[in-house]
Amino acid sequence: MYLFKAFTRKGARAAYLAIAAFALLVQISLVGAPAAHAEVVNSIVVQGGSRIDSETVRNYITIEPGKNFTSEDINASVKALYATGLFSDVKIARRGNQLVVSVSENNIVGSVKFEGNKKLKDDMLTAVVETKPRGVLSEDRLQSDVERLKELYKRNGRAEAEVSVETFPRDTGRTDVVFKINEGTRTGISSINFVGNKTFSSGRLRNIMTIKKTNFTSWLSKRDQFDDAKIQSDEELIRRFYMRNGFADFRIVGTDVAFDEAKNRYSITITLDEGARYRFGTVMVDSSIPDVDGNALMRYVTTKPGKIFNATQVEKSTEAVSVALLEEGKSFAQVRPRGDRNYENHTINLTYLVDEGPRLYVERLEIRGNTRTRDYVIRREFELSEGDAYNRVLVDQAERRLKNLGYFKTVNVTTQPGSSPDRVVIVVNVEDQSTGSFSVGGGYTTDNGGGFIATVALTEKNFLGRGQYLKVSLGGGQSDRTFNLAFTEPFFLGRRMSLGFDVLYNQAQETDYRPYNMNTAGGTIRLGLPITDDFDVQFNYKLYQRDVTSWGSQYILDWPAFAELYPQGSWINSSIGYVLTYSTIDNYQTPRNGTFLRLSQDFAGVGGDGQFVRTQADARYYKEILPDSDVVGLVRAAAGNITSLGGEPVQVLDNFYRGGETVRGFASYGYGPRYVGVEDTYAIGGTTYYNASLEVQFPLPVLPEEFGLRGAVFADAGTLFGYDGLENLDIEDSSMIRTSVGVSIIWNSPFGPLRGDFGQWLTKANFDQTQMFRFSAGTQF
Repeated sequence: MYLFKAFTRKGARAAYLAIAAFALLVQISLVGAPAAHAEVVNSIVVQGGSRIDSETVRNYITIEPGKNFTSEDINASVKALYATGLFSDVKIARRGNQLVVSVSENNIVGSVKFEGNKKLKDDMLTAVVETKPRGVLSEDRLQSDVERLKELYKRNGRAEAEVSVETFPRDTGRTDVVFKINEGTRTGISSINFVGNKTFSSGRLRNIMTIKKTNFTSWLSKRDQFDDAKIQSDEELIRRFYMRNGFADFRIVGTDVAFDEAKNRYSITITLDEGARYRFGTVMVDSSIPDVDGNALMRYVTTKPGKIFNATQVEKSTEAVSVALLEEGKSFAQVRPRGDRNYENHTINLTYLVDEGPRLYVERLEIRGNTRTRDYVIRREFELSEGDAYNRVLVDQAERRLKNLGYFKTVNVTTQPGSSPDRVVIVVNVEDQSTGSFSVGGGYTTDNGGGFIATVALTEKNFLGRGQYLKVSLGGGQSDRTFNLAFTEPFFLGRRMSLGFDVLYNQAQETDYRPYNMNTAGGTIRLGLPITDDFDVQFNYKLYQRDVTSWGSQYILDWPAFAELYPQGSWINSSIGYVLTYSTIDNYQTPRNGTFLRLSQDFAGVGGDGQFVRTQADARYYKEILPDSDVVGLVRAAAGNITSLGGEPVQVLDNFYRGGETVRGFASYGYGPRYVGVEDTYAIGGTTYYNASLEVQFPLPVLPEEFGLRGAVFADAGTLFGYDGLENLDIEDSSMIRTSVGVSIIWNSPFGPLRGDFGQWLTKANFDQTQMFRFSAGTQF
């Protein structure tokens, strides 16, 4: 009996435990698996909305009446409503058979204003902030805009700028936003230092950079503004400089930027590893495509054995071979340069590998980040478009072209997979920068008789974001007034050719070297056709009217001769012509390497009064003699001739006039044929000239390099001779070679290049006019 009771008690206890375990298991399954715990509501009620209607709110949530939903659906709906940016608070709860959605709407922005900004205008600030009128007011967005404004001021040289934001609700339910700005003082750069450079001096490397140390001209040039993007760009310039000069292993180890709050200045230190300098060893083209002869492609290769390694020449050769293959119909041919280093003798054996690349097509070209420049301005720099065979070399070529335009602060071209394995998307990320400039300059010139001059110029390289060039300038001095207008469309008819025009009006008053008053008005229409990246041809039509109005009263004794030399009245020249230009100049502002060749001819007689052919040639060669010391050599030669095409002689005012601009040490219009008057002699120009110069430029060792001053020594030689008609006048003429030597001071100023030349003539004709000092401004090209 006892055993039966014990057994019964144990059986009951086991049954009880089994039932409890089963109940617990069911409960755990219900609690632990919320996805299986579904609910249903009959309706969705929206509360708290005033501007946004209930149906809009319902569209954002994933729960529908009459259908099962879980807590995960509630969380997803809350996130979706927050993601719209329309609400500051969202709550979702079940109340009986209803789902109640309670929202608090964000305010709407009324106006966005800026206070305290003087250096940066409202339009620049508006382009940066994301808070816009009639947009949703968001606290996170406001704080983000504050940081964006601070970053903008930092990039513009004002790292101490302070920005705060205030909001002002209106009765209409909208809120006005005011960003209050304390611009602070300009932040400069106290030093730019280099560590690890052995071959090139720190001064030479600083000259490569676009960022400069603060100096007395920085307030105008703004070249001392610290910007991370500029630093990265300058690092790339330094890297390319080393790679052009044989340092294939060069790398920048790191860049350290320190800010001194007491001095309000940045200090930049760039640590680099130069590596060894290499020369080209063997150079060959190896093709794995059966019908492509590698030896035949060698004519497109400019890298030569024994020459200093130059990465730029490797890029150009790779590009030239790729383009040649495309022209032969090899759309998928792939050209890859492979360099095999010989570390013992420091040579690189270079092989251009030509393979059949993957059959990829361009699905689309995406342009991102451009706020001002039109999409088509960017697209036209690509030699490929949607549907074309993808070619990496052409993409790299387009990226280089975009960077060279000067329209963008940064350019980055990447690729992404397309909709299928044989499709690729080209993504172009750019950041627009200011391309307009307004300049006011003044000074004293020794040209054309000397005197004070002033110029005002407005230049826009990317007019209306269309990639067009526009320049308007006014200038003048004591005896001249000039107006110029220039416009160029670089892609005429959607092709890589330029169309432009120039308009000129000049008033010239009598001077000691010019015994007449003359007004000149006219213009030029230009059509440019690029043949290669280095060579182009330009065709032009010129139409000018020249009005000689009077002679000075002091020249009364020479009036009979002046009537033949400078006849009063209107004269029209109408001509067609061409200009051939070949240039590998590295920098037109401060050239250090490269060749420049130009040949031009004008054929006058397409209507008008003048009938002649004018021919001119100019050749220059720049070479860094001592690259580590920034010593540059220049050899220049030029020649010209004008010949009558009809029975009438070439007029005096159509002749060439030469002086101190070609042979320093001579005055303007200082050498060449001259009329011997009653009391003085007058330059009448010549029909033939040629001249040559040798010059060595070097940094001045005494003055700080950030001043941008350089010195030069030179030797010049040249002549100007020949004239048409004038048999009854007393003319002095000689084809003897005039020579001179001298020294120069060159300043790369914020106004452009300025130079003063001290020249001493060595040989001259007895009727020439000399001048020891000459001041000139502007680029040489």
